[in-house]
Amino acid sequence: MWIVVWVVVVVVGVLVVDAILFRPLRPGAKRSRSLGKVPFAAAKVPRRVDTVVIGSGQGGLSCGSVLAQFGEKVVVVEQHEVSGGGAHCFAVEGRSKWRFDAGHHITIPLQEQLLHLACGTAAVPVAFDRTATQVGYSDTIALGEGPEGERSLPIRDDAQLAGELLSRFPDHQSQIRRYFDVAESVQLRFGILCAAAVFPMACRRWLVRSLALWREWAGITAAEGLRRLFPGTDEAACRLRSYLSGLWLDTGSPPSRGSFFMQTAVMGGWQKLGVSYPRGGPQLTTLAMVEAIELRGGVVFVSAPVTSIVCEGGVARGVQLASGDVISANRVVSAIGYRATEALLGRPTTGLATPQSSGFVMANIALRGTAAELGISAANVWIQPANRANGFDALKGCDAYLADPLGVDLSLVPAGITFPSLKELGPAVTDDAHHTCQILALAEYDWFAKYVPIQSTTSGARHSPPRVARVAQAEYDALKAKWAERLVALLHKAYPGTEGRVVFADISTPHTLETYLRTVRGAAVGLDVTPERFVSESELAELDMKHPRVANLWRCGQDYLMCGQVLAAASGVLCALRMRGPFDALRFVCRSDLAYPGSSNTWPAVLDALAGN
Repeated sequence: MWIVVWVVVVVVGVLVVDAILFRPLRPGAKRSRSLGKVPFAAAKVPRRVDTVVIGSGQGGLSCGSVLAQFGEKVVVVEQHEVSGGGAHCFAVEGRSKWRFDAGHHITIPLQEQLLHLACGTAAVPVAFDRTATQVGYSDTIALGEGPEGERSLPIRDDAQLAGELLSRFPDHQSQIRRYFDVAESVQLRFGILCAAAVFPMACRRWLVRSLALWREWAGITAAEGLRRLFPGTDEAACRLRSYLSGLWLDTGSPPSRGSFFMQTAVMGGWQKLGVSYPRGGPQLTTLAMVEAIELRGGVVFVSAPVTSIVCEGGVARGVQLASGDVISANRVVSAIGYRATEALLGRPTTGLATPQSSGFVMANIALRGTAAELGISAANVWIQPANRANGFDALKGCDAYLADPLGVDLSLVPAGITFPSLKELGPAVTDDAHHTCQILALAEYDWFAKYVPIQSTTSGARHSPPRVARVAQAEYDALKAKWAERLVALLHKAYPGTEGRVVFADISTPHTLETYLRTVRGAAVGLDVTPERFVSESELAELDMKHPRVANLWRCGQDYLMCGQVLAAASGVLCALRMRGPFDALRFVCRSDLAYPGSSNTWPAVLDALAGN
């Protein structure tokens, strides 16, 4: 007994001393203009490389940044000419007055704390502003054509949302309360499963077997869950289901295919945490982690596409680049997604049943005029495919849209509308005369499959030239023009003040995403968020962060927890801690509470967020 007490006292003492001696990073006031844009050069590779990370998205950079805090020499290789993955920003054809987000359109306040932990800095690297504090609400859900006099559904937080629904649908109050109870229970179990990701896969498989409520609800689609909780074909039941499913677009999967767990994450989970956006734009989160890695002796390379993971006797030993250079390392971390990783191993990808997700058609629209003149705000607007003709049934409307996306009535086009220029400056936003709008509409890769590039390439993606020559180019351009016409019409319908103020409307498709981010079939969120992915033990085992067949190969990113910038980053942190082992994980926790000023509430916030989202 005394031996156990003595061991515990020694371990606690070592952890406290380590936390006291640890010195958080204090970056300089000015950053190099080349930060995050350094092309690969063999001479710049450190003599000793502990870990090489493939991909510079949130998962890869957060993993590399945490490993660097433990003295590891980390090299990150990115195929694009800029780092960041979905968190980078871009201008269309050099028109820099308007800058657009590649994929970071919405996040939660927790990401500020998570970024702080990943970077290990003395001060918060990037502030995240709550959207609701700017305009009073973060999102609104609108039916494509609602009943006369019915206004859109505003969302500020969970209590306000529940109250709004209870007020609008008094005959369904018990069912609404039941929905939010189920949503909270499902999200709590997801938090437990997330926390268990730091342990070996056997722990998560045991948990899935034990969590009956998780299997019951995560194992059905969003449409099935909503119809179970809100049965009926009457107008009120259809409208209620339409509003409750109103944020499905952000899951990357339609209600008929996505897990009901994802439905509860975006409608019930988000609202407990709030919606936020990084002040200055999402690219600053990337630069903060790149800086943290490089100030600790590592390096982040761009324009460095990987052609294969070098293995010897079933053990990962490094990566080979398209240039022919080989970077040898003790361990390899792949943050580019499940199927892209398997392709680098030269292995078939039939071990996983979960398909790639859908992509998006995204309209990048430049607007001239002040926010007041345009009638726009920082709140996101989500349009549901519901009208009088289909009984205000958005679930039915989604199916109609997917069957004929350019043929359905405009009121049956599900879309998300966001204005990045009004979010990135936070409370300091000024009413500039140049604003950006992005409209997202779900799109299947097969709609555009035949318009492949004429010439394949193993080189990295470049912003310039901005166009890739494709098979049937004229037909592809005409198809994009139809999408532009439709989505701009949707913008004018939602915001009449934008008419006559559109400078240009650039259209990206799943092919565009594939060109720049290499997500496999232009998948917007990586693997699809189907029920099987979250309840099948074989699927979970195949998606372990530790590769099940190749030693010293680890994986992180949205395919290994859940989609979204913040959970991709969380997977990187968890992956790094699992790589380092339990003692270093405890060191990391103690450092975060004792060494970072103002971070004493970080871990309670993380646990609360995992339970809520």
